[in-house]
Amino acid sequence: MAATVFSAAQFGLADDSTATGLLVASMSFSGTSSLAQAPDHIGNTAGFAVFERKKDITFSGVIKTKGTGLVGSMGTLVTLANTTNNTRTRLSEGLGVTPVANSGIVITGNDITPTNSDFEGGSGTGIFFPGVAVNSPVTLT
Repeated sequence: MAATVFSAAQFGLADDSTATGLLVASMSFSGTSSLAQAPDHIGNTAGFAVFERKKDITFSGVIKTKGTGLVGSMGTLVTLANTTNNTRTRLSEGLGVTPVANSGIVITGNDITPTNSDFEGGSGTGIFFPGVAVNSPVTLT
């Protein structure tokens, strides 16, 4: 159903009608980093470094087609329709760095939720490191 929005604030998610596995109903992009501190001669912090910037992504929704399940397996690249909106890029927003070419979201976990009173649901987690190209992984066996 269409929505009539009376606000400049973002409402809803981008249409993901081309989704091949999960119709995303909600998602979050949580930015984190590591911190190293340099103490002075009495133990007070005299300087620090912020590094290892990343985004942890969680998403959930309904399995689009019965019998297909989730599309991506753990350790694979996933493309989400809602990583950009208008002029915002949610993956790198707030990280303070420009992503390298071919950076992307890699799936780190997933869940499938069958039930007898609702549509089959699914969810996943992923990670985005803006400085890592993920287009040519090497599989070690």
